[in-house]
Amino acid sequence: MVWRDDMALPVPDWHVVGAGLPTDPDDRFLHDYYDAAAMDWLDALADALPSAYRQYGADDFLLLSAQPPREAALVLRTCEQALRAIHERLGSLASDVGYGRYVVLVFASLDDYDAYVSQYRNEDDEAPMSSGVFIDAGYGHFASWHDGLDELEAVVVHELTHALLAHLPMPHWLHEGFAVNVEQTLLPRLADPRLALYRPDEMAARHAAWWNATTIQTFWSGEAFHTANGGLDMAYDLARIITGLAAREDEVAFRAFAATATDDDAGAAAADNALGYPLEHLVQAVLGDGDWAPRPETWPVTEPA
Repeated sequence: MVWRDDMALPVPDWHVVGAGLPTDPDDRFLHDYYDAAAMDWLDALADALPSAYRQYGADDFLLLSAQPPREAALVLRTCEQALRAIHERLGSLASDVGYGRYVVLVFASLDDYDAYVSQYRNEDDEAPMSSGVFIDAGYGHFASWHDGLDELEAVVVHELTHALLAHLPMPHWLHEGFAVNVEQTLLPRLADPRLALYRPDEMAARHAAWWNATTIQTFWSGEAFHTANGGLDMAYDLARIITGLAAREDEVAFRAFAATATDDDAGAAAADNALGYPLEHLVQAVLGDGDWAPRPETWPVTEPA
């Protein structure tokens, strides 16, 4: 294994790992090769972390956790069940593209979690509080710092949805809209209005006060999902609502939209072609009249991770 020298904790240089492949390997060889590399990676990460982390495995998942074996086994069973359920929910939009088992990192503390995920942020990025994240870099994997099964189950469903959609070029808002809706569909307790911090009328008022011609561009560009300001929860909620609206009208057209929407224009061209109406109509249905159209020429240019 060759490790990246720009990371404080062990992360393989996946370009070098890939360069070690023989000519014309078949799919079985590729799966075994990357799976073995992932296991080596998790062993090295376990050694580098301060708590007693250990690697566990199941048919489709590798888990790194400091949990006792019985709890780790429950997490793996939850992951396997979630994978089947999300595949059924997403249908042809879901893809297991890639080789090796899914990697799940469950950190023993928020400090351990932050130390790991901060390696993948740019220096100027804000760090919003999160329960988990799908890291689509190198060997895609997801991480959480919640080890309680109820909380972790929601993280697994949300981030695994991202993983299964990672092959599509869809914009960030649509990714999050899918993840939140799948999460609430498979785990109905999360949609219980009694658990919400705000009543529906209060949330509607917050949306009306927050979104305008300027802030809506941070939604379309994805910037709103990477900030620690007060609009983060409204970005997720607006993504949930308008994704649900688009899917409700015509599921076939919506799936064609989801398969072709790209982040360079927030899905505007795909909405015109597949849905048959401008993308801003979805926001208009929630917020009323306004200047809601995506304007990519105003978005900041971001460097690839």
